[in-house]
Amino acid sequence: MPGDPERLGGYWLAGRLGAGRHGVVYDAYDDAGRRFAVRVPRGPLPRVRPLTHPHLAGVLEVRPGGPAPHVVSEFACGTSLREALSLRGPYAGEELIALATAVASALACLHRAGLTHGDLRPGKVLLTGEGPKVICPGVPGALGCARTYLAPEAVTGQRPGAAGDVFAWGGLVLFAATGEDPFRGGSLGEVMHRVLSCDPDVSVLPPPLRDLVARALSKDPASRPSAADLLLPVTVQVPPLPGPPSLGEVAEELYASLPAAAQGRLRDLLVALASGTPPGTGLDEPVLARLLASGLLVRPSVAVPPVRTEAGTLVAVTGDRLAPASGALFHAWPRLRAWLDQPAEDTRSWARACLPPARPRLGWRGFRFRWATRTVLAAVTLTGAGAVMAEWFRFSPRSRTAPDLDLH
Repeated sequence: MPGDPERLGGYWLAGRLGAGRHGVVYDAYDDAGRRFAVRVPRGPLPRVRPLTHPHLAGVLEVRPGGPAPHVVSEFACGTSLREALSLRGPYAGEELIALATAVASALACLHRAGLTHGDLRPGKVLLTGEGPKVICPGVPGALGCARTYLAPEAVTGQRPGAAGDVFAWGGLVLFAATGEDPFRGGSLGEVMHRVLSCDPDVSVLPPPLRDLVARALSKDPASRPSAADLLLPVTVQVPPLPGPPSLGEVAEELYASLPAAAQGRLRDLLVALASGTPPGTGLDEPVLARLLASGLLVRPSVAVPPVRTEAGTLVAVTGDRLAPASGALFHAWPRLRAWLDQPAEDTRSWARACLPPARPRLGWRGFRFRWATRTVLAAVTLTGAGAVMAEWFRFSPRSRTAPDLDLH
């Protein structure tokens, strides 16, 4: 989006994974092409610190300084629980128990570290190839018609702690079994009334979960079990669902679908863009349209004087030149990285901005050696040039006809 940074710290931002009232989460890559999630909160940084767990998208770095404080987490590639239910329907039996236990174990890890999640709901659980993973801990939720997972104490203005996460866990398990948000309502007042006064029906749950979820949804925080008490024996794995492909995967799939001639022209185009050379595309319009539609390339807008139109005031138009949608492309796509491993001598802007330095800087000794070498070469060149000019003057016709001059 306009105004989004292209780079934070050592991470290149390829696009938004999500955005809300608490901040923006970006799809990010480091210089080696590894994928991460970078979260830029609105307001103060959440109370998190580096932490790893099999069912938690581990926080790797917390950077409070700089113009945009941010949190770097491992990238959990999978479909959210809410999307999964729209694709495959509710969970039941051992799969439901496995899902509930995985989420409970992630909460128990946070609570042992003295942290809470604060916004557990179906959109914050991803079904990855490594099992369910809970993402974005430490951001407190907000009451609303779509957020019916906050504990009663949060509705009455108290600060929910670990017991609030347990309440949200109970609502999440019930959602996974029914496909319906607990305490849902048509207005904020109805949601508040249900959270404070209604007990949802848990009879649809298998016996091992039924009592645990009922206790977790207690209105009294002191009556709820701890997250560690929610763990049950697991006999099956929760089937994963694929998440969004990486930028490199998108680029490689498009490249593989092109004929050989178009592949060569695309390579030349991207290498030219990396060197900062304004290229001619050489690509057919259908191929170029696919590159633009895939989000790999863009045509940057050009500012123009404000012009009144029927649709409003026109302040920019689409330009003719091409540019990478993000500098992350030069890191996230292994094939392109191989093309640019040895950039040409005239590579300047994109190579310097997007690639690691090609060679280390010279130290003081290296500088003195290079200076001395160039000085000697210059002296030899000037001496040779002087000798050639002297011989030319000696044997030129003008030197033979000029009269002798008496300097006395």
